[in-house]
Amino acid sequence: MVTFIEIPAPEPLRRTLEPGTRAFRASHCGVLLSRSGPAQLWHLSISHPHRYPNWDEIHDARYQLVPDEVTMAMILPPKADYVNLHPNCFHLHQIMPEEYQRGAI
Repeated sequence: MVTFIEIPAPEPLRRTLEPGTRAFRASHCGVLLSRSGPAQLWHLSISHPHRYPNWDEIHDARYQLVPDEVTMAMILPPKADYVNLHPNCFHLHQIMPEEYQRGAI
């Protein structure tokens, strides 16, 4: 298990981040954690400079940084809506119970 430590948000990104976004680092992985929208849903971005973050790194970030009662998912939207500014970054988004209890997942 890796332990994520809070760090200042990287300077070049500060102007573009959601207000209140927090930054973390563990080993070589960086995490940005924010809440947005009227429902203040969680969004976690995890990246590594040279490779994709592995499952254990994603798992550790999610369970260390987001409350346990929150359900997170990696969403792959239609290609026209897909945005990823970092080549080795995964995004986890909070989904609400009604989104996964209706049998869609």
